[in-house]
Amino acid sequence: MTQQLALSAAKALAISEHLDQLQFRDLLRNISEDPQLKQFAPDGVCHIDPRNGNLIIYNSARAKRIHTTAKPTQTSQDDYCPICDGKSADILDIAEHSEGFTFINKNLYPIFHPIEQIPKENADYFLHQDPFHTGRASYGFHLLQWTSSLHHRDWHNMPFEDALISFQRLAQLEKDLLHQPSDFMASSETHLKQQDVVSGYVSIIKNYGASAGASLVHGHQQIAYSNILPQHFFNNLRFRQRHNKAFSQYMIEENPKQLLIKDYGEMQLMVPYFMKRPLDMLLIVKNSEHRYLHQLTAQEQQQMVKAIQQTIAAILALMEQMGLPPAYNMIVNNGPGCGLYLEFLPKTQMMGGYEQIGLFVCQANASDSAQLLRQEILTSEHTPADASANGQTE
Repeated sequence: MTQQLALSAAKALAISEHLDQLQFRDLLRNISEDPQLKQFAPDGVCHIDPRNGNLIIYNSARAKRIHTTAKPTQTSQDDYCPICDGKSADILDIAEHSEGFTFINKNLYPIFHPIEQIPKENADYFLHQDPFHTGRASYGFHLLQWTSSLHHRDWHNMPFEDALISFQRLAQLEKDLLHQPSDFMASSETHLKQQDVVSGYVSIIKNYGASAGASLVHGHQQIAYSNILPQHFFNNLRFRQRHNKAFSQYMIEENPKQLLIKDYGEMQLMVPYFMKRPLDMLLIVKNSEHRYLHQLTAQEQQQMVKAIQQTIAAILALMEQMGLPPAYNMIVNNGPGCGLYLEFLPKTQMMGGYEQIGLFVCQANASDSAQLLRQEILTSEHTPADASANGQTE
């Protein structure tokens, strides 16, 4: 029998079955007053490494979580999945698939949590001074999207129509958080011309596999809504200011053509010429004025979902061929000044000391990786859908 969370159980845990039914003030109150979240609330402090701008947020309570204290396991399967067993925090959004459903809930071990005294902040938060090194306040929400209620379903082995639904709910969550009508979060606008006013920053990442930081096999995305703009995304903003163009536009124009894996029409999948690890990829939206997932047109959404599915499937297949445990990080690069793009970072090499000082030693070259990935995606396009229906798990 397929391991999964029953729809009836999910609805029993839901404070809302659709984000549109939930007022932001009610969500804020629910998260702020949740006793479980308070138990694992973060320290609420952020420091900046003065050498490179890296941000460090602190949550001492995360050391208590089960997946931190449990003994490491050699298996890639969960003997027990709390999500499938209905041990979930409050659910905020449910959308049915052809089989199963996708849902969004609160993270019981948040890296951001509401605070009582909201600081007055400038949108360009790097202008904030910290002469006494006490750090700055960090606050917000930490949510999870479960790609499918079916334990072994994730982007790479879901029907396209179901994957599109999951993507659309993720984009809707991003929009709702950024455009929430309250003073809970300061504006994240900068002096760059913006099309609309947004509040805070929404950081979306996916960890797959233990070596990539995934604590559960059940496929999911993490969504952080906060006053903290990650330094990596700040670099995207700085790039646009320096070059008068988005990094995404630069890569479309400058990345060598032989490193193109596939052109989907409104976006391109490529290996960057500065590849740090074998199979690293960028999925770049050609319209560099798009800054967020929810700004994509229906056609762009469809192309992005197709590209995500093919990219992840190629990573898993090639890592298996390499004799490596499948693991990767997916990062959504969004935010002010950003030209929207996704990064796929497979764990094909370990980080060593040289990498820690910014000198990456890559065990392959970009052209060879691009050729491998092109061939794998081409092969998968000619493979019957039911031949890989079960796929692999995290």
